[in-house]
Amino acid sequence: MNLENRGNGSWRLTISDGYGPDGKKLRYQQTIKVDPTRTVNAQRHEAEKQAALIEADYRRKLLTISRKITVAQLADEYMKDSAQRRGLKPRTIQQYRDIIDGRIVPELGKKVVQDLTARDINAFYRRLQQAPALSKRSKTGGLSGTTQLKYHTMLHAMLSYAVKMGYIAVNPCDQVEPPRKDTGETQWYELEDAGRLLRALDELDDPQWRLFFTMSLYTAMRPGELIGLNWSDIKGNVLHVNAGAMHIKGQGTQRTESPKTEKGRRSIVLPPTVMEQLAAHRRAQLEYRLPFGKNWPEPDAVFTTDDGRRLCISTPTHVFQKILKRYDLPPITLYGLRHTAATVMIAQGVSARDVAARLGHAQTSTTMNIYAHAFEDASERATAAISSALDEAHARG
Repeated sequence: MNLENRGNGSWRLTISDGYGPDGKKLRYQQTIKVDPTRTVNAQRHEAEKQAALIEADYRRKLLTISRKITVAQLADEYMKDSAQRRGLKPRTIQQYRDIIDGRIVPELGKKVVQDLTARDINAFYRRLQQAPALSKRSKTGGLSGTTQLKYHTMLHAMLSYAVKMGYIAVNPCDQVEPPRKDTGETQWYELEDAGRLLRALDELDDPQWRLFFTMSLYTAMRPGELIGLNWSDIKGNVLHVNAGAMHIKGQGTQRTESPKTEKGRRSIVLPPTVMEQLAAHRRAQLEYRLPFGKNWPEPDAVFTTDDGRRLCISTPTHVFQKILKRYDLPPITLYGLRHTAATVMIAQGVSARDVAARLGHAQTSTTMNIYAHAFEDASERATAAISSALDEAHARG
């Protein structure tokens, strides 16, 4: 083992391991970073301690003699492996690439993975704290803690893959404190406010938006599932959720091959209120698109732009917020309508299993965790009902 002082707190460790079949020396090299403000002797002492641990890992075959690889190269390798081994859906791959290409590669892409330190990652997280928000709707103007945590989660997964492949011995993300999630609690409407919203929707002139938000409440479908909805998915009064929608750079909104989860494929019986609005929207859409003839791009899409393309992913959110302001309704996210539908079902005594099926959750436990408040309230009402009935029977006896 040899340690070379490269200056500014950087020491290069070289471990010699005999000769390979081609007669060339086998060497494992790694850069060790220490505090550059300390004396040379103190630096060497710290570097030697780290080097001893690294050499021990190497001798135990936890490290391999591998090529230098940058964070950008690691990202490509990780994504390729994930897509092949885990069978990620195109939507998930796109979401991963957005995170990687959005800030991880621009900030850390040129760094060599073997040289990446906890100090580098901490500096990256500090820059995230100062970065501007991705959306104009941000109240703070900066990235939320929840968004920052997504970058940490992705970087941690990439570096865990690097450990698995023998590029590094330890994941440096494990040595730093990750950003803290700061998303508020799930928002939903009580029945009174849900009723106010439905009355406001009755006043809308556009049957498409009246239908979109009414269906959000009555079906508990995800916004992306509604955007991805085709007329051919509706058979009589039964809607079959077969797909979602996602934005693809350069291609706009595209219908996906499947919903968010495998359990996302489900059938929903539509009530008369929704069926009436579907018929009204269908008539209006057919009349509007008649002059376009065969030039209407998405003839099977239920929800479209004025020129026949599938709705942009963000458009329903913008329209929904305008409606809330116009009718002075309590602030809530578009996704909050799905939460409202779930809490209404629970309040009406629908089982956790049936609620999970309507929502398309892969696990009933997911439903239980998200809507714990609603299930607690339902449990209290059940206790009150049982107590009242038994107490009355007891008194009669």
